[in-house]
Amino acid sequence: MSDENYDERLKTTGRNDRCPCGSGKKYKKCHLAEDEAKRSAALKALEEQAIALAAENTEAEDDASPTDKTKRSVGRNKARSESNARAADRKPSNIPRRGAV
Repeated sequence: MSDENYDERLKTTGRNDRCPCGSGKKYKKCHLAEDEAKRSAALKALEEQAIALAAENTEAEDDASPTDKTKRSVGRNKARSESNARAADRKPSNIPRRGAV
């Protein structure tokens, strides 16, 4: 197997199996560390891309008009106050039933 197939090699080869490169060594002593390092580098690159994309989205939200932000916060506060009002209308659940005392 070539070096580009490290991901496939990690999935299909067990740690104690013979290495698919043909060296005759166990995979964990031959290519496992290399393959894990390559996978780690690839995941780190994806993570950095995601962080950069999130930063761009945050900047775009910061550029939004203040009225949009105000409308969103007012809507959230209104929903919270309505849910609190409904909770106040209900009977408290910690009062014992008649005849239970």
